[in-house]
Amino acid sequence: MIKRIIALFCAVVMVITCFASCKKEDTTNKFFAYGITEMPKHFDPQIAESVSEKMIAVNIFDGLFKLDENNTPVKCAVKDYKISTDGLVYTFYLRDDMNYYISSDVQDFLEDKSVTINKNITAEDFAFGIIRGLLPETDAPDFELLSTIKNAEKIHNGELNSSEAGVKVIDDYTLEITLDRKDVNFLYALTQPVSFPCDKQFFELTSGRYGLNEEYIISNGGFYLSSISEEKNVVINKNTEYSGAFSPVPSGVGFYLNATTLDIAEKVDEGTYDVGFFYADEDKEVLGRSVVKTELENIACSLVFNMADETLQNNKLRTGLVSCINVSDITENPLKSVLPSYYNVDNSKIEMLSYNIDVARDNMIKAFDELKIKTLDIEILCTKKYENIAKTLVNSWQKNIGVELNGIVTVLEENDFAKRIATDDFDIAICSLTVDSNNPSEFLSMFTTDNDLNISNYKSDEFDRLVNDLKVTPTNDKAVYCQSYLLKNAVVLPLYTETTTYAVHKDTSGIYFSGDSENLYFYKGQK
Repeated sequence: MIKRIIALFCAVVMVITCFASCKKEDTTNKFFAYGITEMPKHFDPQIAESVSEKMIAVNIFDGLFKLDENNTPVKCAVKDYKISTDGLVYTFYLRDDMNYYISSDVQDFLEDKSVTINKNITAEDFAFGIIRGLLPETDAPDFELLSTIKNAEKIHNGELNSSEAGVKVIDDYTLEITLDRKDVNFLYALTQPVSFPCDKQFFELTSGRYGLNEEYIISNGGFYLSSISEEKNVVINKNTEYSGAFSPVPSGVGFYLNATTLDIAEKVDEGTYDVGFFYADEDKEVLGRSVVKTELENIACSLVFNMADETLQNNKLRTGLVSCINVSDITENPLKSVLPSYYNVDNSKIEMLSYNIDVARDNMIKAFDELKIKTLDIEILCTKKYENIAKTLVNSWQKNIGVELNGIVTVLEENDFAKRIATDDFDIAICSLTVDSNNPSEFLSMFTTDNDLNISNYKSDEFDRLVNDLKVTPTNDKAVYCQSYLLKNAVVLPLYTETTTYAVHKDTSGIYFSGDSENLYFYKGQK
């Protein structure tokens, strides 16, 4: 799977504040519009990866749990559950009134096959969906969320059969899941698309086309996939047969393709679209008095070393390069932690390498000796946004480093930059880092050995152990220690915090972001 380096979508719960007018009119059953810059390639929740794919999935499917406005997993398809005292065995008692919505497109497909299916959703549907998320052939982008399930990693690596998974159907409405290790975030995992139900009979009927379009997907949420206009828009409409816990207020939602986020910003401002999120300054400047804006400091602009390069695996080399950088020359408010401030970790005790030219020179001389090199050509990859920063860094190295170093700055368009990073074709890169979770351990997992977001290619059994320990028993001290470990080993150098701007048209209310901005929930929307 292609690595994602810039998950430009924050991990936050943001309830959109209502600034509706005083007119006494019906604000329900309205149609909402949302702008996207990339059409979804499919609607299979287990392999959902892009923003639009995940956003549609969380609106047309109900998982065992759903994230509410407070970022808390609340019961959705379950009516009750229990967790064993050791935190390893979860038993879920499901609602018995859940059904798949069979649209006219799906009905035509079934009639062509001369087949009927049982619309009722049972524990088997959730078990099949979750196990699909573990299988190597599925290659689920969010497999990591389910990796603590018993034998999940061995199944994912092809070492064990799926029958060995710690997922057991007790009866039609009872599901038992056993974990290899305690995971305090497991209920969160069950709110995500990778855990959504999948009807085995229907999946097999599609013969590999599951989720490709309207006729090849059945869902159980408050909305259903209504229509797709290729390269133009996707529409989800209210499921009028819905009997779950999160009945939709809107009549539907349209996802409309745009060339740029600036186009989307203009349409949110004029009221054509109802909500959007923005990162570029030019986008934010468009947003006027017609929208309500909230800014969140959830992105870390950082210098990342690629340790797929044998030269950059040398700790003294990286330490020398980092010790030669005075971040205060780059920004008035340097970020002194790996985690941006959004994560609410007290980072006052973090240990990191300090700016020290003498230490930098000493380490570089030792590194050159260990590597048996006399000169070093090193490239900093960046987009136009960070060009001046990259040049400042190169100038500092060439002026102060004390060895023969040839620094090269390569400026690329966003897409070309992403391709270079995804293929490990870089030495050092300046990136905007964030993840689709508001959990510190998930952010720090970007630097663990087998994580798909690990663009640094850093491999450390000790750091992997530290992050796993943080996941099991999260504490502020452990989060601080994990960050200190990365910083003292010069795996990444934080530069400064960037913000995400959420904007909603003033006549809109009820839409909320939960967990991450890929999970934008429309079911409470009013205007």
